[in-house]
Amino acid sequence: MKLVVNGQIQSDLTKLPYSEALIRGDGLFETMLAIDDKPVALDRHLARIEKSAAISLLTLPALIDIQLALTAVLENQIGKSKLRLVVLSDGNWFISCQPLSEESASTSLTRFDTPVFSKDYLNTVKSTSYARSLLAARYAKSLGFDDCLFINEAGFVVETGFSNLLVLNNSKWVTPALTTGCLPGITRELLIKWFDVGEIEISFDELLTSQAVYVTSSLRLIQRVNRIESRSFTENSLGTELISQFNQRLFSNINP
Repeated sequence: MKLVVNGQIQSDLTKLPYSEALIRGDGLFETMLAIDDKPVALDRHLARIEKSAAISLLTLPALIDIQLALTAVLENQIGKSKLRLVVLSDGNWFISCQPLSEESASTSLTRFDTPVFSKDYLNTVKSTSYARSLLAARYAKSLGFDDCLFINEAGFVVETGFSNLLVLNNSKWVTPALTTGCLPGITRELLIKWFDVGEIEISFDELLTSQAVYVTSSLRLIQRVNRIESRSFTENSLGTELISQFNQRLFSNINP
């Protein structure tokens, strides 16, 4: 792993800023895919963390400093990497970079047993307070699944612990609307822009009747869901085609 702390390259991985803000998870983060020495969708990630900072009343380092740190940490990188930018409330910040492990071709989901609140003030913020998602992942794995589906207080599907959702209904692509309380994901944003993906409110029972379901994130991009509880989903030709078209468009312009 490579590490930049407060703009300085660190060879010692123990040099993270040990502070109250780090312990309490009082900060923001963005996780980005990098191809060789280029971050994918960098401008969109920076725009999102700026919005998150405004909501959270946190001050970001200068964007030029972030960009210079990204350039430094990505120097001589080859292949796919996972970048993580973390900005803490006390002013400390750091960027980590490590090779990206290959994801499995598909994933399985189960419902989380507690509803989430669609009007939560921090729903649109990528906070370092990640306890709910990590608990959901442990809960899912205890039942033999990979991740959990969050359902809101109105009974609508929101997202998973780590990803947005993409659903094929009647040969049309849709995703849970922001009104459900889901995070405005970068891959989700690009799918809406490029492929006219609709935003809807969908119940869990309606989700189970869909033709196909996928999860989307900045690292996974688009990953097939093979099972939601007892309902299995087979590979879908429209999904395979969409993944191919999305990847081709993204990798031909990695900062769209």
